[in-house]
Amino acid sequence: MKKLYNKIAPVMAKIGKIGLILGLVLLVGSKLYASGLEADQAWPKFYAAWASLIGTYLSIVMAVVFVLFDIRNLWSNHIRKGIVSLKRSPSTIPLVMMLVTFMFYSLNLTDVSNTTAKIYGKGMGLCEFCIMLLSLLNLVCMLNAFPRRKKPNIPMIVLMFAMFGIIIFCDVHYSGLIMAAITRAENPIVINEDTAYIAKAYNMLNVHMILTIVCGALVVLMPVYGKLLRLINTSVDIEENANMAQIDIHD
Repeated sequence: MKKLYNKIAPVMAKIGKIGLILGLVLLVGSKLYASGLEADQAWPKFYAAWASLIGTYLSIVMAVVFVLFDIRNLWSNHIRKGIVSLKRSPSTIPLVMMLVTFMFYSLNLTDVSNTTAKIYGKGMGLCEFCIMLLSLLNLVCMLNAFPRRKKPNIPMIVLMFAMFGIIIFCDVHYSGLIMAAITRAENPIVINEDTAYIAKAYNMLNVHMILTIVCGALVVLMPVYGKLLRLINTSVDIEENANMAQIDIHD
């Protein structure tokens, strides 16, 4: 069984890789095609939906095939090297999470800006500015808080958590102003197709607050998962070493 797996694994891995690429191309292409269709083009939308569905399932199946038959190569060339790098620098995990959180907020900044212009509540523009600025400064603090082969920089860590707190406060304050504008008794803001960006901004801020809390938790729990990472065996076993005869050095 092992010999059969070794024979078909390279072929199936190539099939899985090619199928995954084709599935992603079909999925993205159908989405782009559907976005350019008019509302009355029913049949083209139907075909685009089917192509998107086929592309989704094809990508999932081919990704599973690729991982199953290329797991050794993935482990030796990518996963093992990544774990070794994380063992040396576990601070990479919260750093990446902070970068993802910053990008998530930045990509939705248009909805926040439009909401600020529509509601124009007290301190909304300042909250928006503080979140962007402090998110960038937090990345800089994270890079300097845990230097390699040196003790953690305590002032940087304290400053980073202070900025975490300010960011969360800004998210809560901004979300509260949106809710107050929607539910106020006089001249409330109505959420419809023209003001749907307000609801998007509100939901995005709640998600951003959760992501910020996760970033802080990852920093706090760094010693825990740092020890767990060191328990993973990433040594490379060389088969020839097992067959080497013992060398006699008594003489």
